[in-house]
Amino acid sequence: MRKLFIPFIITIIILLQPLFGCTKPPEDLRPLSIATFNIAWLGDGEGKDMIPRTKEQYTLIADIINETSADIIALQEIENMQALNQLLVHLPDYTAVLGSSGKSQNVGFMYKKSLNVESIGEYIPIAIDPNRNRPGYVVKVKKGNFDCFLMSVHFKSTSRFDSTDEMRIESRRVRREQSQKAMAWIDSMKSNNVDQDIYIVGDLNDFPKREKEPTLQALTASSEVVFLTAEMKSCKFQNFYVIDHIIASKSAQKRFITSSERIIDIFSMHSKEVAEKISDHCPIVMQFDVTQPDND
Repeated sequence: MRKLFIPFIITIIILLQPLFGCTKPPEDLRPLSIATFNIAWLGDGEGKDMIPRTKEQYTLIADIINETSADIIALQEIENMQALNQLLVHLPDYTAVLGSSGKSQNVGFMYKKSLNVESIGEYIPIAIDPNRNRPGYVVKVKKGNFDCFLMSVHFKSTSRFDSTDEMRIESRRVRREQSQKAMAWIDSMKSNNVDQDIYIVGDLNDFPKREKEPTLQALTASSEVVFLTAEMKSCKFQNFYVIDHIIASKSAQKRFITSSERIIDIFSMHSKEVAEKISDHCPIVMQFDVTQPDND
C-alpha cells in the first residue's frame, strides 16, 4: 500500500504546481528586452576585413548575443547581410534587417522571430554627410500591450583618425547635428501622433554627462527623452561612461523595469586578445513592461 501511495502523492504535487504560480507567463507577456551591440567592423570574410575573424570567432559573437537573451538588438558596424548571416547560422531563433547606405559600416537590428517587427527602413537625415556618415535604421515593434518605434544609430566618432584640430572640431560638429536630427525625428513622430513610445538605441560616440565640448545637447537638454544609460560605466574603460545608449521618450520610459539594465562584459568573460576579436564594445540590455495598457 505504501508503494502505491508515494507515486500518488507525487502526481498530485505535479498537477497542483500551476496553481501556485510555478509556471512562466506566456511569451507575449514577458518583458520586452532591448539591447544595443556595436560588433566592431563585422565583415563578411570576403576580401580584406578590417578585423579578420575565424569561424570560431563568429561563434563566440553569437554566444554573446545569446547571452543577452534580448528580443531585439540594435546593431552597428555591420558590413552587409552576408556578415550577419554568418552569425544567424548559430542563432536559429533570430532574424535581422540591415541598412546598406553606410558602406562598410551599416546599422540595423537583429530580433527574435517570435517578435512582431515591421521594418520601416533607413532614416537618411542622420547621415549628415552621406559619403562619410551612416543613416539610422527604424523599425516598429509590438509585444503584448506595447508597441513602439526604435531607431538604431551610429554617430560620428572623434577617433585617432581625426589627426588634426580641424578634423576633431568637424567630428564634434557632425555629432551635434546628428543629435539634432535624432531629436527632430522624435519630435516629428510625437507631434504627428505617429506614436508616443520611441527609442533611440546605439553607439552615440559620446555620453550625456560630458562637460567639456559636449555634442549631445539636443537630446540631453530635451524634457521629452531620457538617457536610461546615463549612469552606466564602460566595460573596457571602467573610469569612463558608456558611449552606447538606450534613449527613451518619456512615455516609453514608464515601461522601464527598474534594475533590469546590465552589460554583458566580454572583457571579464574572455582574455583581451579574444574579447577584441568579438568587439571593443559590450552589449547593453534593458527590459520594458508590456502588460500595461497601451497609451496611444
